Amino acid sequence: MTADLLLGVDVGGTGAKYVVADLAGAVRAEGDVPTDPASPETTLGRVARATGPVLDGGRLHGVGLACAGIVNPLTGWLGRSPNLPGWEDSNLFAAVDAVFGNVRRALANDVNGALYGEFRAGAGRGCADLVMIALGTGVGGGVLLGGELLVGTHFGAGEIGHMVMDPHGPVCTCGGRGCLEAYAGSVGLLRAAREAAAGDAGPGLRDLVAARGVALTTRDLARLAVAGDEDAAGIFTLAGRRLGQAVGNLINVLDPDRILIGGGVAQAGDLIFEPCRRTARAIVLAAEAKDTPILPAELGPLAAAVGAALLVTGEASGE
Repeated sequence: MTADLLLGVDVGGTGAKYVVADLAGAVRAEGDVPTDPASPETTLGRVARATGPVLDGGRLHGVGLACAGIVNPLTGWLGRSPNLPGWEDSNLFAAVDAVFGNVRRALANDVNGALYGEFRAGAGRGCADLVMIALGTGVGGGVLLGGELLVGTHFGAGEIGHMVMDPHGPVCTCGGRGCLEAYAGSVGLLRAAREAAAGDAGPGLRDLVAARGVALTTRDLARLAVAGDEDAAGIFTLAGRRLGQAVGNLINVLDPDRILIGGGVAQAGDLIFEPCRRTARAIVLAAEAKDTPILPAELGPLAAAVGAALLVTGEASGE
C-alpha cells in the first residue's frame, strides 16, 4: 500500500528548505535547493526533481509553502515579501499547480509555518493557544488561538518584532524606533556590540569586535559572554529584558498555554531566556499566568517546512 506524503517548502531569499513527511509530520526526507529569485515555478521545479525519488514511493497528498512576508492563505497570493521581491504579487497556488498538478496546497507566513509545525510536532504539542517569537536577523512572530493561526483582517497579524519597546530607542530596520527587533534580532545585537566597543566597553568586547570585523556573529558574542565578559553578557541581558517586556504584554493580552522562542539568536540560551522570564513574570498581572512556560522551540531550521506540510492536512488537533 502506498503511503500519503506531504511536501513542505520554506522559501528563503537564496535557498528553499524542503521536507517530505507523512501525515503525522514525521520527516522522511529533507534538503534544500537554490531559490530562483524571479520564478516560483522554477524553484518548485527544482524541489520536485530533488524529491522525486522519495515521492515515487507514495502518493503526494499536498504541498505547503512558507514565505516571509504578507501572504493570503486562502487564495495563495504573496504580497509584500522582503526576501522575495521578485515573487511579490504572484499566486503561489498557481505555481504549485503548474509543477505538481492537482494536489492540495497551503500557504503561510514563515513564522506562522514554524509555529504550526511546533504546534503539531514540536514544543507546542497538546496546546491550543500558542505564541511563537523567532529571533533571527530580525524578529518575527506568530499567534495560534483555539488551534487556528491568527492571520488578521489584512493578513498582517503577528508582527511581534515591531512592538515598540521604547519610542526613543535605536532605529529599527523598518524605519521606526525602539522595536523589539532593534534589540533582540541579530542586527540589533551586533549593532549594540559595535557601539559598546567604540565606547567604554572593556578589552574583551573591543578585541572581539576588532578581530571579527564584519564577520562578527551573535554566536561570537554568546561565547564571550559565557566566558565571563560582562559587556557581552549585558548586551544579551538587555535584549532578554526587552523580549520579556513583549512576552509579558502578550501573556496579559492573550493568556496562551505557552510562549515559544526560536531562531538563531535563541541559541544563546539562558543568556537571553533568564532575563526574559524574570521580566515577563514581573509584568504579568494574573497570578495564575505568571508561570506561563517560556520555552525554546524544538524543530529548529525545519520548523517552517514541517508546519507548511502539515497545514495541508487542515487538522488542528495539536495531538
